[in-house]
Amino acid sequence: MSDLRFDITPFLDQDEGQHFDRKSLYEGEEGAKRPRSRRAVRDQVAEYIAAFANAEGGVLILGIEDDRTITGYQLPQDALNNILKTPSSRLQPAQPNGFIMPVEGRKVIVFDVPASDVPVQVIGDGFPLRMGDQTVQSSESQINTLKFEGMAESWESRRSLMTLADLDARLLERARQGAGLSALSDEEYLLKRKLADRRGRGIVLRNAAALLFARYGPDHPNAGVRLFRVIGTERYTGIEHNVEERPRCEGNLPAVISEIRTVISSLLRRPMRLVGSRFQESAEYPDFAWLEALLNAIAHRDYRIEGTCIEVWLFDDRMEVVSPGGLVGNLTTEALLTLKRVHHSRNPRIIRVLVDLGLARDQGEGIPRMFAEMEDAFLPRPDIDATSRNVTVTLRNTLTLNAMDREFISALGDLELSRNEFRTLLYTYRHGQIDNARLRALSGLDTLNASYLLRGLRDRDLLVLHSHGPNSYYTLTSILTSQVGVYRAKGEKLSADGGNIREGHEGIRRRGKLDADEGEFSADGRELGTDGGEFDADGGELPDYIRARIAKLGKRPRRVRVRPIIHLICDQGKWVTSAELARFLNIGQSKLTAGYITPMMHSGELEPRFPDKPNHPHQAYRARVP
Repeated sequence: MSDLRFDITPFLDQDEGQHFDRKSLYEGEEGAKRPRSRRAVRDQVAEYIAAFANAEGGVLILGIEDDRTITGYQLPQDALNNILKTPSSRLQPAQPNGFIMPVEGRKVIVFDVPASDVPVQVIGDGFPLRMGDQTVQSSESQINTLKFEGMAESWESRRSLMTLADLDARLLERARQGAGLSALSDEEYLLKRKLADRRGRGIVLRNAAALLFARYGPDHPNAGVRLFRVIGTERYTGIEHNVEERPRCEGNLPAVISEIRTVISSLLRRPMRLVGSRFQESAEYPDFAWLEALLNAIAHRDYRIEGTCIEVWLFDDRMEVVSPGGLVGNLTTEALLTLKRVHHSRNPRIIRVLVDLGLARDQGEGIPRMFAEMEDAFLPRPDIDATSRNVTVTLRNTLTLNAMDREFISALGDLELSRNEFRTLLYTYRHGQIDNARLRALSGLDTLNASYLLRGLRDRDLLVLHSHGPNSYYTLTSILTSQVGVYRAKGEKLSADGGNIREGHEGIRRRGKLDADEGEFSADGRELGTDGGEFDADGGELPDYIRARIAKLGKRPRRVRVRPIIHLICDQGKWVTSAELARFLNIGQSKLTAGYITPMMHSGELEPRFPDKPNHPHQAYRARVP
């Protein structure tokens, strides 16, 4: 009952999202686990398979814990068969049954669910729908509308004149590997993702296949992106013309995304901004925010409009991303601005393949996270303006720090905080409370790691837990709130460039210089400067790709997965102490030293800063240069 053509590897470290979920087959406290009710498992399988089929398809794996530990199953053969056959016995119309996959000496149950062309019902229990990493109840009429607009009526679903020979084989291979379908042929992959239809012995491509994989670009005349750079905050014509157009980014969508991302990154400034509780050089706009705006424009634009491209405008004080076509279906800007998850996709095939290619996230939290990232960077909320002709997302780069924020930051003093810990405390200060769901949207952490962070701040007497089951939340401790009052009474303030953190737009003069963002962290008279090559005390400035890998480790990671991350952390050109490593990885310092650092020094992977004094109080480590 194994499917030898399915590769489970890409899913072992993947976060749950729109197209993937994992479930344990055990329940109970750690050390006293027991098998879950078989009926409950079958009910859950039926609900999740129908929800995936009613959206864009997905993969459900049973036998993996929330922390990604492989625990497999203990089931007699008849019970196992009943679970595997749930999609055909409990759903209408029937869906493909599950299969068994061996993983790390255990066996897990896998359901690879295709997108259905019609609504799928759990017999006697309605029409569920996948929305982000959640499954919600919907209706047959709503799902029919989604299917018609996204799978039948959209431009991406129409027949293309291109053939399989016109597509980029290497790009197709990359998509198959990312989907765990590397054993399929290109033709089989295109059919599975509904990018092609069988016609006799051959296949006929849909437009989505051409947009995604055409070797020399699709037939669409304006599927690329135009980039404009404006000197100033307004566009002028004639003798005052101040607009510079960069070469158009064209080709298949992965090539367009790669090129436009590189070009925009090269044009954005890197002013001194508050990162964590320190001022450091940082991006003009949070990378996630502008990339999300750009990817949304590419993935959700109306490709029926062939007379215009996606446009990106870089002004001195803002970035505008303009996507052709209005919002799809009955979606409104009001619904988007509630920051609640919505599911309405004009181009579901394109989105699914962009996830396979690793170019789009699979979390379903893009817009809420974009708003959270902007707030975290002390920047205004994004503007979303939708008309019948286009959708415009505007990001502004003018700081919003106010006097109360500065008082709170000053009150934190020399606390050693990671970036996510700092943003959690500041959000709680601004809004009065925070919960796990809000922290996930704010930081991009999964449920488990968000819980670890909140409990860690509670254990340090910085947050107070108000336990109300699923409605539990945290507030600041009286220690912090009273400290803010002390600073307010003294009139002490945090200042960038000597008390010149400005509200409004006057802080920015011209492109290339952000007056509001330059300066020093002066609450206690200290300069930022260098620190002799060590990480800053807040230990929170790891590159995003390393922080992402740490977030995926889970509660009890295997040693073979931790050592490469330690090597990456120590390979950033700076000495790293064992205390910093312990903080980054949430591992006890003594355990870290004995189980990782010492063996890695013996194997030649790490070198100590003071080799002749192993117990030096400032001992630190870095990756050994070959």
